[in-house]
Amino acid sequence: MMNQRKFIVTTLLSVTLTACVNAPQGLQKEHFNLHSLSQVQPSDYQCQCKTIRLGGKILNATALPNQMKLEVLSYPISSVSAKPSLDMPSNGRFITYINGFIDPATLQEQFITVGGRLERREQGKIDQASYTYPVINAHHYRLWQLAQSYYYPHDDWDDWGGFWRPRSAYWFAEPEIRYYLY
Repeated sequence: MMNQRKFIVTTLLSVTLTACVNAPQGLQKEHFNLHSLSQVQPSDYQCQCKTIRLGGKILNATALPNQMKLEVLSYPISSVSAKPSLDMPSNGRFITYINGFIDPATLQEQFITVGGRLERREQGKIDQASYTYPVINAHHYRLWQLAQSYYYPHDDWDDWGGFWRPRSAYWFAEPEIRYYLY
C-alpha cells in the first residue's frame, strides 16, 4: 500500500514538473520546419511556406501602424522549453513583425521566442556594416523575464572544517551570479 502511494505521488509530481518545462502554447517544436538560422536556405524565402521558431534578445523595437517591428539578436533555443540559451553564443540576427502594439520602451533588452512564417530578407545595417536580416511574420511569441540567483560553489575546505576552525564569512567562497529566464 505504501509503495503504491509513493508511486502515485512520484508520478503526479513528475507529470507536474514536466508540464513546467514544456514550450508555451503555439511554440512547440513539432509545429515548425526550421529551428535555427543556420537551417535557412535561399529557396526557403521563395516559397514562403516554411515555418520557423527562433529566440533571442530584443535589440530594437519600432511601433508601426497595427504591428511591432523587432530586431532580435538570435540565440539557440531549448528544444523542450523554447527558451533562448543564455550561455550559448549568438548565431545572427533576425527581424520579426508582431501584430498589435507593445510599448517599445518595455521591450528593450527583453528576451523573446517567436514562431511564424519565414517571409523574406530585409537589408539593414549593424553600425556601418550592411546586414541581410531574415524576416519572420510571427504567429506566436513569448516574452521571457530575466532573473538572477546566487550560487555558492562547494568549498573543498569545508570537508576539513571540524570544530577547530571558526566558520566566519572569511572562509566561505564568494557567490556566483547565475542568470535564467522564466
